Parts: sequence; structure tokens; C-alpha cells
Amino acid sequence: MKRLNIDINDIIAFQFGINEIKTRNLLGFLRKSAYLCNAMMKKYLNLFTALLMLTACHDMRTSDRLNQIDSLVVKEQLDSACVILKQLNETVMTAEDQAHYRLLSTQLGYLTNHPLLSDSLLDLAISYYKKVGNNQKLAEAYYYKAYRYEKNEDYSQAIICCKEAERMAMEANDIRLQYKCVESLAYLNGLCENTLLQLQFAKKALSLAENAQNKTWIAGSYNIISFAFASLGKLDSALVFVEKSMTYLDYIYDNGKAQYLANIGLLFKENNPTKAKDYFEKALSFEELPGALEHLADIYYAEGNKEQAYNLWKKALTKSESIGYEKDNLIHSILAYNIEQGNIEEVSRNVDEIIAIKDSVINKMKNDTIKDLQMRFDHEVAMHEADKKLISAQRLLMGLVLVMVLMALYIYNRRKKEEALQREHQMQLFAYTTEISQLKENKDDALVRIRELESNKDQYHQKISQLEEEAKNADIAIQNLNKDIKKLLNDEAPKLKRGKMLYDHIMDGKTAVKWSSKEEKLFNNYYAAINYQTYNRLRKVKRVTNLSAHNMFYLILKEMGKTDEDIRSIMALSQEGLRTIRNRTKPKE
Repeated sequence: MKRLNIDINDIIAFQFGINEIKTRNLLGFLRKSAYLCNAMMKKYLNLFTALLMLTACHDMRTSDRLNQIDSLVVKEQLDSACVILKQLNETVMTAEDQAHYRLLSTQLGYLTNHPLLSDSLLDLAISYYKKVGNNQKLAEAYYYKAYRYEKNEDYSQAIICCKEAERMAMEANDIRLQYKCVESLAYLNGLCENTLLQLQFAKKALSLAENAQNKTWIAGSYNIISFAFASLGKLDSALVFVEKSMTYLDYIYDNGKAQYLANIGLLFKENNPTKAKDYFEKALSFEELPGALEHLADIYYAEGNKEQAYNLWKKALTKSESIGYEKDNLIHSILAYNIEQGNIEEVSRNVDEIIAIKDSVINKMKNDTIKDLQMRFDHEVAMHEADKKLISAQRLLMGLVLVMVLMALYIYNRRKKEEALQREHQMQLFAYTTEISQLKENKDDALVRIRELESNKDQYHQKISQLEEEAKNADIAIQNLNKDIKKLLNDEAPKLKRGKMLYDHIMDGKTAVKWSSKEEKLFNNYYAAINYQTYNRLRKVKRVTNLSAHNMFYLILKEMGKTDEDIRSIMALSQEGLRTIRNRTKPKE
């Protein structure tokens, strides 16, 4: 089975010989003429479109132009895509654009049958997309990495890359890439003669095609399934899917119909050569593929039309020169014919060609060995450099960790000292406020006693004077203590001073809508200083969740006698928010 992968940039042959006109009917001749003329018009139209795009692209950003090329590739307008790509300068791109440019360069190289000499650009793109986590582009890159392995006949590595591409495409939820990967896996397993796996992936491809309602994909899937059934010896099933696939022939791109029909012809070649011949002739009416020419020649030779077979083999050999088609079997077929006909000069030339092919294979093997040694050396050098960079990075990371640990210890110790100093100020302020409360009580008692004694001035005149003196002294003491408090707040405990301002703010009936968590904490600390016993009682109660500054602020407002509506207004809470904070501050049962 030949792979269905012909693009619009393939060479269009437009030479019709007298022999072809004689051996084909007039309808086939006209059909091929119309197809080739249409293809040439389409090619020129694409080039014209590319020129228009180039004119419009001068003011576009590089990323936009790369996305435009991507869109053209998906639409199979490869000529236009290549023209725009050649205008870009990789050296002035961002890292993201460079990766995209490298992926597109590799992609277009394969699709136009002009692959790059190595996958170094593709490997750089893969490295970038791994780092940034772009699964869609990674899937595309791995798909063409598999394509390189396939061309080098390293099918196991091709399958591994294709499976990775499929996984990335599934994570990116890109059904187009999923179909391409599954279709390729079916093809690769067919090459490895893993027919059951080929059938499994072909059916998976059909499922994706049907879900996407893409009739071109459906046609391709039917084609692969028919080959898988044929390889399993289930010819009836294969024929069923051949018939199904033919109903979708119109949805195959014109540049792919020839290969599509040739594949079906190959399916019938052994068991039904007459039907196979029809399909090969239909394929050739679209494009003179070397494979279709060779297989049709084999059928003619078996039928006894040896001269016609020889002419087709020669034509296939000529076509194979331009597209890299395997010509070993062709030369052997031509050699056998020339030996049979006694064409000594042709035999000699055929033998020379076979020897040249063998020498080319040997030289390629030698070159590949040298190339492998160089690549291995380059890989070792790269790994050594990577190890050096890794060690440097590890040292830098350890240094950063050490600095962060030291900073954390410094911050921790500083915070502990601040908390200790704040507790000391709180206790001092609590002592002052307690003493003030006691003095106020003494003053009130003295005033009560004064009023009691006023009725007996004469009897208690001396006692009243004494108590008035005590009340006066109490006022002086209160004033002095208030001065001490003010001095403490201004000079030694600015945080408590700020907390007092916030406390007075609430006492004046204002809200805490714009307060931060830090301001709520300052309010709480001041309240703890002036109502230490109440604050300590609230703090020691075990609750459903740990008390945050926000939750403690709510409890203090409750202690201050604020209603739910007051609290909602002060804290800017909704009814649901109030219910939540109430549940969080409930004591544990």
C-alpha cells in the first residue's frame, strides 16, 4: 500500500505522446487534459495569491505572518505558504516566532518533497514548545519527527514519535492533529505488518473522521481499513470498504485522487487483475504516478502485452527520477525483458544501473556511519556543556536557597522581638488603665460620701475637706496618668496609638469598610490593651476555626454591644457573609 501524501506542489506532467493517445480512449485523454490544465491554473492562481499576500504582509507582525502560513498549510496552499516563508528573517524574531518558523520550515520541506538535511531546526522547536507547554505545536512537531524516521525506515522510532504526537494532540483537543497521527499510526503498523494494529488505528481514524464529518478523512480511513482486511485475508470485508470508499472519491483532493485509486488497484492486483487494471488506468488519467505505471505494466506483462509493459516500465523509470521513487524493481523488470528480447546493449546498460544503485547504497551506508559518529560526538559535547550548565545552575540555586533561609530567620526573629515589645506595651497600658478605673471608683465613692456628709456639715466639715483633697489629688493623678498614656502612645507605642484612633473611629459610629487586615489587627491590639481580661477570654475559647484578625474584630464588636445590623454596616458584610463569620467563630462543642 502506498501512502496517500501527495501535495499540490508535485510536478505536473503535460506531455502527451502519440502512443498514449492510441492506447487510451478519447474520453480519458480529454479528462486528463482538463485535470492538468486545471492544476496548472490552480498553481498560477496560488502564486498570484501569494504575491498579493506578500504585498499585504509588509505591515504585518512576524507572528501574524507565521499564523497566515500555518493557515495556508492547513488549506494545502503550499506554494503561497513557501513564498511568504522565504521572505522572513529568523534572526530578528522572538523565541516563540523562531520556534514557529522552524516548525513551518520542516513541515513545508516534507510536504513539498524537499525535506531539510536534518531535524536540528525541528529539535529546537520541540525543546521550546516543551518548555512553554504548547501541546498543540508539540503534537505537530512530533508528527513531522515521526515522518523523518519513517523516511529513514526506522519505523519503531516513527511509531514512538507518532504516539507522543497523538497524546499531545488529545491534550490540546485538536481533532485534525489526532486524525493525522492515528492515520499515520495505521500506515506505519501496516508497513511493519502489524495488521491487527493497523486495522485498530484505521477504525479509530474513521471514528474521528465521522465525528468531524470530514468526508475526505472518511475516504482515507475506508481506504486503509480495506487494505488491513485484505492483509488479514478477509477479502469480502476489504471489498465492502472499497465500495464505500469509492462513494467518497469526489471528496479527495485532485492531487491525491491518483494515489488513492492506485492504492485500490494494488488491492485487486493479485486476485482480480482486470479490475486492478481499471483502477490503475483511472489513476493514470489523473496523474502518471511511477507506482501506478509499474503495477499496470506488471499486469500487461502477465497478459502477454510485453512490449506495452516494457514501455510503461520505461516511463515509470523516467518519472521515478524526479520524485525519488524506488527504481530497483523497475530496472530488474526492464532487464528481464531485455534479456528475453536479446537486447544486449540495453542489458549492459541495465546492469550498469543496478551496479550504480548498489554502489549508491553502500556509499550511503558509509556516509550514514560517518554522520552517526559525528552526531554522537556532537551529542556528547552538547551533553557535557549541558552538565556544566546544570552544575552552575545547581550552585546558584543552592546560594539562593541559603540567602532565602537567612532572610526568613532574620524576619522571624525580628517579628518575635516586635511581638514581645508589643506585649510589654500592652501590659503597661493595661496597668495604667486599671489604675485609672480604680481612681475613678475612689472619686465616685468620695463624692457620694461628700453628699452624705453635706447634711451634717458642721459634724463632718473636717472630713469633707479631707475627701475633697483626696478627690483633687485623684484628678491630678488621673491627669498625670493620662499624660503618661499619651506619652506612651506617642513616643513608645505608635501602633497602639493608631489602634486607639481606629477604636475612637468605631466609637464615633463610623465604619471599617476601607480597613485592611493590618488595621483590624491594630484595633484588636488596642482593645486587648484596655480590656485585657475580655480579650484574653475571647482568645482562649476553642472555636470551629482558628481566629483571624477579621474574626476577632467581629467578636470584639459583639462584646462592645453592637447589633447584627451595626456589625454588617461596620464590616460591610452581606447577610450571607455575617452568617459565615458567625459560624466560623462559634465555640467548639
